[in-house]
Amino acid sequence: MSAALKIRKRGLGLIASLAWAGFYLLRFGERVVPLRIFSLLLWPPAAAWDLMHLRRRRLLTCWRRFPKQWHPTPFSFFLRQSMGLYHAQLVYAWPDRLCTPKWRNRCRLEGKVDLVRSRKNDRPMVLASIHVGPSEILNYWLRAHGIAVTTVRGLWPDSLHGLASRQHALSPPTGVPVFLPVNEMSRVRQFLGAGQRLLVMVDVDRGKQIHVPFEGHRFRMATGAIRLATLAEAELVPCVIVENGTWNFVIHFGEPVPEEFLSGTPDMTAIGTHLLTEFSKVIVRFPEQCKPRFLSSISPTAGDDVSDFSSLEYATESQ
Repeated sequence: MSAALKIRKRGLGLIASLAWAGFYLLRFGERVVPLRIFSLLLWPPAAAWDLMHLRRRRLLTCWRRFPKQWHPTPFSFFLRQSMGLYHAQLVYAWPDRLCTPKWRNRCRLEGKVDLVRSRKNDRPMVLASIHVGPSEILNYWLRAHGIAVTTVRGLWPDSLHGLASRQHALSPPTGVPVFLPVNEMSRVRQFLGAGQRLLVMVDVDRGKQIHVPFEGHRFRMATGAIRLATLAEAELVPCVIVENGTWNFVIHFGEPVPEEFLSGTPDMTAIGTHLLTEFSKVIVRFPEQCKPRFLSSISPTAGDDVSDFSSLEYATESQ
């Protein structure tokens, strides 16, 4: 084994050890420190972590991608995106505590809540979401509210796999996996049976894509959620989480995609239009919470003054 490989292995081991220590320290603090004080104590290290990753976020580029109708104030956008992201995500350290009254009262559900909660006819459901607000903890909050959902995502780094498994095991219910790997789509399709709910992000840059024109811009949308819903004859419901105060959250469920758009050959034009329209209802209220990953899926339409969701153009990318 080369010296460089040994150094790298030791470095990964150190990172994993620090991650485990931080995980249990956060869990201990949540139980013994008053919540308001605990939140204040965590702001400096969370902001420092955000600043360490500031360069890769390319916030000036992201700012230029905003459509006019969504534009936040510069102060609120740059402050949140440079120092205010990680603090909201820290609740992932205690997913088992989110179902207690102390925490569940901090997350409000709005929109088509009864539809998502119900298991009418045991029909499967696909929740389509985007990287707006603390999307990393959306599945934990849904599960805390009794909505057993599984998220499709990429693999965890090997050095953090053990910690991730421990964290997932804490999120009720234990019989429903928290995550399924995106590179095992056959397993994902098999999972999406009667009564199961799957959470899929549609602003990722992998797989087949469609482009939704609007307000002189184009939104790149991954079609994975649409194709899964079509294959499983599942309902397709837009879902977004935002933070409306320190460690206070709102999850919005939009209008489900109409049946006629999904039956037979899916109407990609209508589906993409519907999802983006529903997402926009939340974004216009909290535009400063649009993350770089979401904004990177938006680009100006050069020489095209499209002002409504009238059409789509396909752009197929290989897996």
